[in-house]
Amino acid sequence: MATPSVHTLLNGYLMPTDQGNPAFCAVYLIESDDGRIVFDCGHVGRRKALLAALCERGLSPGDIDTVVVSHGHWDHLQNVDLFQRVVMHPHELRYLKAPSRRDLGTPPWTSAVLEGLDVREASEGEQLASGVRVVELPGHTPGSIGLAVDTDEGTALLTGDAVPAAGVLLAGEPLGRAFDSARARASIERVAELADVVHPGHDKSFRVTRAERSR
Repeated sequence: MATPSVHTLLNGYLMPTDQGNPAFCAVYLIESDDGRIVFDCGHVGRRKALLAALCERGLSPGDIDTVVVSHGHWDHLQNVDLFQRVVMHPHELRYLKAPSRRDLGTPPWTSAVLEGLDVREASEGEQLASGVRVVELPGHTPGSIGLAVDTDEGTALLTGDAVPAAGVLLAGEPLGRAFDSARARASIERVAELADVVHPGHDKSFRVTRAERSR
């Protein structure tokens, strides 16, 4: 049986401006003997780029077995309608039904994007494919999740915005306003403990060093 592999479909970027944030999240493809998983899918402003990235690999949305959405913020969720089977954490799905009015990343219409799709819940440790399991990374949002993938390079951890950029792991502090700061810090520490390679939400992938583990 082949080892699962992780590929970047779209690079992630941190691009704040005085007119708002374009919020370009990273989009990843996991390929294994059990099929293909897309992790996060970006917003509609990157829809053309996402379709082109899939096409470059000879793929279309119909070739993807599952899309895992790390959390319900608009920049990670909006293209989910391109796919059919969607996986999210139950806490996140519950929150999307009545998000806080102060949560600018989760408008009240967010749950409507999921209507008509095959939405399934997944929690800590659930195997989505051989060598691919769900890791709970709450704090940025109530039900943020990542994926741990057993690759030839060790454990690759796809983090969403639990670790949006390498600097967050180095500092041990969440970026921006977290839903729960204490849990967000704990999730950052968990990434440092578990990951050999981190595929973050808004940055290039990087390897975790011994110094980061012992911080």
